[in-house]
Amino acid sequence: MIRTSKKWFIFLTLICISFSQAVGQVVKITYEKRILSTDQKTFTFDVRATKGTGYDVSNQNNSNWQFMNIRSDVEVPGPVPPDPAAITITSATIAINPAFLSDGAVNTSIPGSPLGGPTWREFSIDLIRDNQPDIPDGTGALIGTVTLTFSGPVLSSNKVSIRPFDGTTFRAFWTNLDFNAGRRPIEGTFNQVLPVSLIDFSTAREGSIATLSWSTSEESNSDYFEIQRSGDGKDWGKLKSLPAKGESVVEAHYSAVDDSPLGGNNFYRLKMVDKDGTFAFSQIRNLKFEQKEGFTLFPNPVSDKLNFKSEEDWKNVSSVKIYNAQGVEVYTSPLVPEKEVNVKSLPAGLYVAKLSKRNGQYKAYRITIAR
Repeated sequence: MIRTSKKWFIFLTLICISFSQAVGQVVKITYEKRILSTDQKTFTFDVRATKGTGYDVSNQNNSNWQFMNIRSDVEVPGPVPPDPAAITITSATIAINPAFLSDGAVNTSIPGSPLGGPTWREFSIDLIRDNQPDIPDGTGALIGTVTLTFSGPVLSSNKVSIRPFDGTTFRAFWTNLDFNAGRRPIEGTFNQVLPVSLIDFSTAREGSIATLSWSTSEESNSDYFEIQRSGDGKDWGKLKSLPAKGESVVEAHYSAVDDSPLGGNNFYRLKMVDKDGTFAFSQIRNLKFEQKEGFTLFPNPVSDKLNFKSEEDWKNVSSVKIYNAQGVEVYTSPLVPEKEVNVKSLPAGLYVAKLSKRNGQYKAYRITIAR
């Protein structure tokens, strides 16, 4: 356990002190749950630390770290600086895990040049511990979640790397309370591919069904595609899923069918999931179908059980509610609505049944309960 509260003093002092070459103790860093936004301008990932070779906390000044600097690079497409059209990192933040850290920041202007050359952009993550627990055994500790925002879209086939430590100023390192011990190496994942490289994603109407097709140029560690649908482009639900190729360096083609599209707008997108939980979303596509007739309620009048029938998929219904003539709700469906409602306990009279759909639409039906 670290016993100091002068964290920023130590941080500034580190800059001025000449360190020796790296010793054997290692901290391993991985970037997990990498998510590329739909517009491909925001990239988020979790940072996890685990104990590496020779990591030993039996001596406070041996492996017990106070400051960590994780220098990294991310590949971007297009022109290179100083071209004004070059894509840059416009902002970078980290939401730290307060149970493990006392402070953290992401910097986009760091000494040195990107290791990958002019098509890469550099960033670094500065972390400070102050009286915080050591890295646990096994799965280690979640450091926090980093968000990088770009001036333009980046490609899902691009990569992010943690710079390996080589004993110089311009590499990832960690250090502890004993400045004479020198900077210690960080092992990091190199050239992590962002989620699946999607070439295209298209949708088409074929009569009363929607067909979806997409292609990938390459896949690495990919697990499956989840097809999601929305009636308003905001609230999304899983339609179905298809397994991915997993590992592929050739063009792969996929297709799926929505045989019960919603009446009105149908927004579709792909959630591309890797085996490590990393995922990214495709661009959104929209198809419009004619509004369907709705549901038929029978029998009406009803004395016992009220049934609902329609060509429309019942899964589109989110709730069923019944109101009496005074507007008082007398029945509400369970979380998963049933197509048959027992109204035997309700008094005879006029009622209104309201069916709400998952896309926000609803329709009211007048019913009569008779005895």
